Amino acid sequence: MSSRATKFYPRAPRYTLNPNDNRFMRYAHKDDQGRSFTTRFLDISQTGLAFITDPENAPHISDLIKVEIPLSGDESIAWWARVVRVEEYEPHKWYMKKDDFQDENQVLVCITFHELPPGHSRQIQETLEKKFIEQQAIERAQRMQNLALFLASQTWRILIYATLVAATIWALYYLSRPTLNYDAKKGAPWGERFPSLMLQPENPKLDE
Repeated sequence: MSSRATKFYPRAPRYTLNPNDNRFMRYAHKDDQGRSFTTRFLDISQTGLAFITDPENAPHISDLIKVEIPLSGDESIAWWARVVRVEEYEPHKWYMKKDDFQDENQVLVCITFHELPPGHSRQIQETLEKKFIEQQAIERAQRMQNLALFLASQTWRILIYATLVAATIWALYYLSRPTLNYDAKKGAPWGERFPSLMLQPENPKLDE
């Protein structure tokens, strides 16, 4: 049996928040509704999200907590979620940046929404679709900007390359066109196809 666990269900598409998004959320333990904690979440999908918190305030695996998360504009939703993973925060992982948080003594908490109502699920889905479209537009603009910078930095190389290509095309055209002594039925006399390319001795001597 393979030591690696098999995923029976595909993971929902996740949107990773960028610095321009509202990344602040609140959560509270089920048995302590009188106190809530404000922190930042890293990504969100239609089924759950991941956030960072202090170790002393972190919930435990399988705990039921109440979360309030911002959506687009001034909209936000509040509902219950189940903790599915808690691990030490590592700032060098691919989905985080080291400067996201000043204090590295954090833990990563992953939750899944618990029996999310259809209205909340629809709000999250609409927000994610909008964010994915915005992210694609940003990536396209970034690629175009990188291309423009590359072309600007390689102007002379591109000009030299274009000149060499044009010279090669012209040389092939010149060598392939028929000369005046070419006969379509007989061809050109042997050795006289390109007389300009024939090497002649400087002082030819005729045998007497």
